[in-house]
Amino acid sequence: MPIAGATSATLMIRSVTAADAAIYALVAANSLGDVLTSAATLTLSSSADFGRITNFSILTNVFAIDRLFTLGVVIGGPGTSGTKALLVRGAGPSLTPLGVPGALSDPKLDVFSGQTVIASNDDWAGTTALSNAFRSVGAFAYASATSNDAATLNPATAAGAYTIQVSGVGAATGAVIAELYDATPAAAFTTKTPRLVNVSVLKQIPAGALLTAGFIIVGSTARTVLIRAIGPALGVAPFNIPGAMADPQLTLFSGLTAIASNDNWGGDAQLTAAGDSVGAFSVADPASKDAMLLVTLPPGPYTAQASGVGGIGGQTIVEVYEVP
Repeated sequence: MPIAGATSATLMIRSVTAADAAIYALVAANSLGDVLTSAATLTLSSSADFGRITNFSILTNVFAIDRLFTLGVVIGGPGTSGTKALLVRGAGPSLTPLGVPGALSDPKLDVFSGQTVIASNDDWAGTTALSNAFRSVGAFAYASATSNDAATLNPATAAGAYTIQVSGVGAATGAVIAELYDATPAAAFTTKTPRLVNVSVLKQIPAGALLTAGFIIVGSTARTVLIRAIGPALGVAPFNIPGAMADPQLTLFSGLTAIASNDNWGGDAQLTAAGDSVGAFSVADPASKDAMLLVTLPPGPYTAQASGVGGIGGQTIVEVYEVP
């Protein structure tokens, strides 16, 4: 039976109920005829082990003319309550043993709620709580207890929106990996546990360079996510960010395989609806050259690469949203 209004390349069903459990197929048609895809079966699971984002990471550089960048995270989700264990890391010196050249010698983290700094760390000091948290989430160990890497752990982070500024101490520059981890033990996770429903990075992408954002989905079910690389929409009201990238493009990888890509989002109605459903800021111009993807992904690690078309640079925000 045809679904009314379902004519886009992507079908998104929000607030799925038992009535939506069915077998779905796509008919593509043009003047040459029709093609029917293989069928896909939609089933519902009541398990607490559903697909969810548990990690977000950015491997990039702090430059002399671009001394910090900003991560964002929103903790919550429909029907959730309570707090979230959140681990934040900024690794520089510990990248050298991993073969990363030019590592940032002394990274620093500042965690904000609104305009208020609620946590800050320069050197992690090898504390037992942090070492245990690293192991529990599967993060690589820091090189030593006296390394100048940074980390913060809040075992009871309230639901809400937070930003994390990553910078180099003094005039330090170089390669750094910034990471967010959901540090909730898997055995303690329930349907009521708050989740990382949005993760993002705002960064200057140099001309000819890439910005790579990694994220991990865990659980026993697939997760639909909205991924955006926004440039032009940052340069107009209400943001008016100078130097916004004029034309970003976005490629999603599973391992070394590109599985989806987008250059210009084209005002797609499904993308607009997905953005509205997750509370993403609106991209008002359907002809803007911002890039977006709406994809359903099985559990696993993924990377989203953002770059400028033709090698251009500029300020860009890369976002990953959980779509309910």
